[in-house]
Amino acid sequence: MPRVHILSEPFVTQNTRAFLIPLLRNRRRLRDRGIEIRCFHQPTAALYDCDILALNNKWWGDRWEHERARSVSILADMAARVPVLLYFDRSSTPGSVDADALPLVNAYFKTSLFRDRAQYLRPHYCGRLFSEFYHSRYGVEDADPTPSRVLASQADLAKLHLSWNTALADYSLVGPRLSSFYRYLPSTIWLDRPRRFARPSGDRPLDLSCRMGLRYKHATIAYQRRQLADLLASYRRTARVSKFRYFRELENSKIVPSPFGFSEINYKDFEVFIAGALLLKPDMDHLDTWPDLYRDGETYVAHRWDLSDVSAKVEAVLARYDDYLDIARTGQARYRHHVASADGQEQFADRFAALLTCAGTG
Repeated sequence: MPRVHILSEPFVTQNTRAFLIPLLRNRRRLRDRGIEIRCFHQPTAALYDCDILALNNKWWGDRWEHERARSVSILADMAARVPVLLYFDRSSTPGSVDADALPLVNAYFKTSLFRDRAQYLRPHYCGRLFSEFYHSRYGVEDADPTPSRVLASQADLAKLHLSWNTALADYSLVGPRLSSFYRYLPSTIWLDRPRRFARPSGDRPLDLSCRMGLRYKHATIAYQRRQLADLLASYRRTARVSKFRYFRELENSKIVPSPFGFSEINYKDFEVFIAGALLLKPDMDHLDTWPDLYRDGETYVAHRWDLSDVSAKVEAVLARYDDYLDIARTGQARYRHHVASADGQEQFADRFAALLTCAGTG
């Protein structure tokens, strides 16, 4: 039975919770597949007594950027002390790759990847395809447009694999708060699945909920949101509300837009699925991700990145909302399968076992 040791930051951020929760919830299922996992938050002698070491890159904090040489040296030492080293890059932006880690690890996992893998062989403005789009199309300038790191060769591309995205946590009303308690009392009772899902229905009094943040460090990230807010100004509510009232609003809304933020995938996507509303989102067809919750016309309604069709899409949906209910139902059902069903948990365990195999450890 391979012993898989995981080095990660504690349950501090929702991103890391979404990485650890499916592993911790499925320990028994993984053991049934011959995989024994154990989590660590600091390097110890026991950490290296394993067959496979899996590193969550959030463990670095800001050291990877600010103490690069020392961090690379630490990673090289890890690689020398274990038979197999796997690197889980939990950065939600698909274009972000810790290129200096690639030569040192057996496999490098992302939460999402460009469908066209050749994109990793060239830099992107601000490290994002959509930032590059708004920069080149509309001349939007960032104060610090750090480009993405370029991979050196096709051999580097071969090390890139898809893990799981941030969907696999609890984004219900109290879910993030409950899961945060695991840090202080490590019991799976805090790692429950979402239990209450609002039924998709045409009987919703609000046409559209469009609450969103507009302030971002990078202008190319904020641009899409600000333009969308202007287009949907007649629907937009700006007053701050409690989280309870926010969820009630989602459950009473027919359509909920979820624009890109720091990355294409947002926590709001999952809140919308729980609330049973119809997800309206910029086209996601450039990405591979798992779970695959983004199928235009099947699980969500896509609009163009230039927003030229947003108003027409909203009007069409509201004019025939009952015709779009199957999309809301399918989006919710697919999300619910992956986060709240026994079959979905079995599927995760199978996938994790397959990831170890594709990384050359099986």
